[in-house]
Parts: sequence; structure tokens; C-alpha cells
Amino acid sequence: MVAVVLTARRLTFSLPLLVGMAGAQASGEYQSMIDAILESNQGRVLVFAPTIFDKTLANALRQTRQDYIRKTNLRVLTVPYYNYLPDSTILSLALSGVPVHEAQIPSKEGVVIVDGQGWIGRDLGKFEMNSIRRMNSQEINKLLDWLKKSVKSAHFITQYEAFTRLKQVLK
Repeated sequence: MVAVVLTARRLTFSLPLLVGMAGAQASGEYQSMIDAILESNQGRVLVFAPTIFDKTLANALRQTRQDYIRKTNLRVLTVPYYNYLPDSTILSLALSGVPVHEAQIPSKEGVVIVDGQGWIGRDLGKFEMNSIRRMNSQEINKLLDWLKKSVKSAHFITQYEAFTRLKQVLK
């Protein structure tokens, strides 16, 4: 009986440790993704997210676009419905010059591809420090083809259109 109590106590103490370790690993991947966006040296950052509520990710994309020394090819693909939500940063990104494309795409996961590295996650773009995982090269190549096709057929949001929509959202 005593051994069961001790085992239960150990389990109780080790469970928060395991949860904390999983969270640290997820936040480590998230931070490495943000760093890769900010330090992109080959000049390609592609993002698909239904919308972006995550202000850290939005600021990294904005800074990458406004860095005129690196000349990074940045593209964001999103779903139109979510861009009208008040907390979405998509319209402000488009207003600041980030190329944002909209398409009706059913998807459960967000994707970020930076210079041959890739991350995918169910809540990518929704929350800061969300759980994401790295993609292997086969997954990246498959998604690159899909992103290229989707961006070609998507609607591009101009800065004027973003400004007009922001006025509607803020009413």
C-alpha cells in the first residue's frame, strides 16, 4: 500500500515535469521558426495560415518584409473569412506591404517554409508558442508545390483593399 502511494506521488511530481518539457520543446521549435524568419538568408519565406492572431509571428513577417537589405521573397496565403475577425493581423500585414493572398482552402494546419526548413502545426498562426513540428524534405517539397499552385489562383490583397477592409472591421 505504501509503495502505491509513493508511486502515485512520484507520478504526481513527474507529470508537471513532463508537461513542462513538452512545452519547452514546442516553444523551442516556435522560437527557432521565428528566428529563421527573421534571419532568412536565401530569401524565401512562405506562410499558410487560415489567419494570424499571433502578434510575434506577424511582427516577424512585417520585419522581414521591411528589411530592404535581404530582399526576402515573402508570401502569405490565408482564408478570407478569418481576415474580418477583429484580432486578425492579416489586414495590417497587407497594409504594411506584406504580399497576402486569399483562397478558400479547407485546412486544419498552418505551414511556414523558410529557406528549405519547414514547420507545421494545427494552431500555427493562432497562438504564440503553439505546438509545431519540423517537416522533413519530402513534406516540404509536397507543400511547396501546393503553395505555388494555391498562390497563383488566389486573390491578392492590395494595400488600398486592406485599408478599406480595416475601416469596416473597426466600425
